[in-house]
Amino acid sequence: RHRTAPDGTGSSLTVMYAPIPALNLLKEFEDGIDDYFTPGFELIPFGEDDGGYPQLSDRIRPFAQATGSGSTYALWLRDERTDLATLPVLFLGDEGGVHVVARDLPELLRVLASGWEPMGDWDGVEYADESEAAEGDEEAYDPCPANPAFRAWLRDRFGLEAAEDPNEIVRSAGEELREPFAAWIGPLIPDAVGGPGAA
Repeated sequence: RHRTAPDGTGSSLTVMYAPIPALNLLKEFEDGIDDYFTPGFELIPFGEDDGGYPQLSDRIRPFAQATGSGSTYALWLRDERTDLATLPVLFLGDEGGVHVVARDLPELLRVLASGWEPMGDWDGVEYADESEAAEGDEEAYDPCPANPAFRAWLRDRFGLEAAEDPNEIVRSAGEELREPFAAWIGPLIPDAVGGPGAA
């Protein structure tokens, strides 16, 4: 999307969704399709929400609805790095729970491309394949009809493939970041570090 420059020169400016080129490209992709490309996912105004966790608002930047029920994805501002796409991604559960789901934005894109849906609570977050093959007279159920287009886009734009099992990425990221995550979130939300699946 472009608009005329405010100086009246007629030059065009790209409307920026976020200070992260990859999210701007994702926004452009999302705006060009009519169906979900991953279950329940939808970009929201970058950093304008607290994801239901106001006590975390100074260190998170929510950017997407993670589920149709209100869970959110947010970047965790764990340090002062300027390349925000390299920051860890959190899942903020609408039924409770804050969990690391990816080491960085490219990993989250691979998780999203799996087409699996996240389900989370205080104990952890798990991704599940909710699609169903046709049986008898029943039609197949595909919660994300635009997923093949998203996979092709991800491959073309970033050279990345969908995660075969997104839970492997989630577990690995959670284990790698367990200590710094617990040190940060423990004093703010003690329940976030108590569950077996908590990062």
